[in-house]
Amino acid sequence: MKKKILIIISIVIILLILGYGSIVYIDYHNVVNGKLPIFANYSEDGRYQGLGYTVEVTYYPDTDIIEEMKMKLFGKIIAGMVQDIEKQNENQENQEIVSIDNGNIQNENKIDAFIDKGDNREADILQIHIISKDKTDNMTVEFVPGTYDETSFKESENTVNRQVPRTVTTEEEYEEIYGYYKITVNGEETGRYDGLRWHMKRVTKDNTVQVIIEPYLMEVTEFPVICEYSLESSNYEQKFELAYMARKDMGVKKIAEENQFDNLDFGVYTIAGDVSITIEGDMVYSLEDALTQGVITVQDIIEQAKQDEKYGFCEEAYYSDGGSTEYRYVEYTILKYNTLDGNKDLVIGMQGMIINQVNASGYKTE
Repeated sequence: MKKKILIIISIVIILLILGYGSIVYIDYHNVVNGKLPIFANYSEDGRYQGLGYTVEVTYYPDTDIIEEMKMKLFGKIIAGMVQDIEKQNENQENQEIVSIDNGNIQNENKIDAFIDKGDNREADILQIHIISKDKTDNMTVEFVPGTYDETSFKESENTVNRQVPRTVTTEEEYEEIYGYYKITVNGEETGRYDGLRWHMKRVTKDNTVQVIIEPYLMEVTEFPVICEYSLESSNYEQKFELAYMARKDMGVKKIAEENQFDNLDFGVYTIAGDVSITIEGDMVYSLEDALTQGVITVQDIIEQAKQDEKYGFCEEAYYSDGGSTEYRYVEYTILKYNTLDGNKDLVIGMQGMIINQVNASGYKTE
């Protein structure tokens, strides 16, 4: 009996040693390769504290780029890394892990790629290393595709409308048919969200970007938040600020002819209002003057709208007329036509859906 107990105790000790050794080795490997440790917690003195070991990190002044790291096991240095700033920048671009260190994000482009693949029902895994003052979390978000044929998604007359087969009633059926997002934090699964009724996106409020799981077909008051980080540390850039001022008339006003600016094969219009552009906080132009003087281009307006949608400053709506798109802000809407009959015009108007009103105006014949 004592022999069996000794064997069991020996096995447990061996497993603990192997587990501990694996943890130390993984963080050792990260330090040697210029990456932050995974299993050590960030402490207020600027070090990462693991079980029996610490990692000291030195950054280049006024940056979040690592200059030097030292790993100590029971007080003795066992690993270190010193790297020039150019090499470190290159390594950070090649890392697969998104790192959020006290609100500052690195490798944000990995989030972009994951959102795109999830929307296209493609399998992908996103790893996020989140460091705060009191803890460190290792998060994995995985999209697992289902068996549903994407070509059977229906489009309504105006906007994309995802149809739910009546035979699907349980969460398990939704996940099996439409795939699902699985969120794991520190090795423990914390949530699953099917790929039909939920999708992943960003929202921005008070200069903080949140990556959330948002419902398509359900009204909920709280969204599952995957992570958040400062807008300042993100890739977002606002080149100009657009303002819409309503007119008394509801007519369409031509701002630019086809090929007048940027050699683009479409015209630029406003409906029921005038538009101004603010550059660098205090330089204000009318939309027409800004385009005429080359302060901005038509393509700048489109690219800014696409970026604003990505960060949740506006909502995007597609139409089944060939691919026309509306970017709906709180105070105005940008409509970019792309119809089957060749209309590619850009129209800026009041907030909400404006395509029906623009179509009804007969602006192309005026």
